[in-house]
Amino acid sequence: MSDSPLVGPRLAPDLHVLSLNVRRRVPHRRTDHPDAWTHRRGAVLELLGSESPHLAALQEVLPDQERWLTERLQPRWTAVLRGRGRRGDGEHVGMLVDTDRLRITGEHVRALSRRPERIGSRSWGTLFPRIAVGLQLEDRVTGTRFLAVSVHLDVASPLARRRSAELLVRWADEAGLPVVVLGDANAPAGSAPHRVLTDAGFADTWTAAASHASEQWGTHLGYRAPRRGGRRIDWILARGADGVRASVSAAAVSTRRPSGVWPSDHAAVQAVLRWEAA
Repeated sequence: MSDSPLVGPRLAPDLHVLSLNVRRRVPHRRTDHPDAWTHRRGAVLELLGSESPHLAALQEVLPDQERWLTERLQPRWTAVLRGRGRRGDGEHVGMLVDTDRLRITGEHVRALSRRPERIGSRSWGTLFPRIAVGLQLEDRVTGTRFLAVSVHLDVASPLARRRSAELLVRWADEAGLPVVVLGDANAPAGSAPHRVLTDAGFADTWTAAASHASEQWGTHLGYRAPRRGGRRIDWILARGADGVRASVSAAAVSTRRPSGVWPSDHAAVQAVLRWEAA
């Protein structure tokens, strides 16, 4: 079975971005179980390596998974992954950065709660603490400075998802830069948190793309055959700033199975951006 990259390596000024909920490691007696990390991890590595994004947002990564991946992805990518727990423990959210193309100039980790400065805090009925990891980046080729944010919104509380989206808009406004938000929203396109962001000027890269490298699949696969027209709960949204607009040439929802193995219970979502003069 052919398993070619959907987007693959891109040259400047194209910026290839990807988001993937890696799916936390859970105990399984069978190492060949579709959800077992030892069964999936090679497929995650193969997917990332062959798609070759300049920026990959990851969610739901446990520390041992992070170590396994980063040991094999360095030095091509620099990992900036942070835990959602009060001591930086628990599931990690963050990004892999191709530092040959992008220079990291700043980092901010904020809780998605009424107390953003207190990592580990919870609000609005969340089951677990939630965080957003933001990186200020400079494109070494084009010189464009922008903000990238990796998020994983709450699975249980619609109020928390909406309030979290409002926080993301506030932080984007404060940055005064072009912004790309990537992550698992646990809510479909068109939902309240999605509308909060699009009403604030963010473009959903899937709908804004000039072309698509895949069908419009639902992104929570559960290791099953993809559903055409299903719920897209993993998003990449982009917004320009004064004098700069976000152009999207291509987008994809990946249902690739490297070596016949699902990398995760979520599909990776991908977009090719250009920051262009408005």
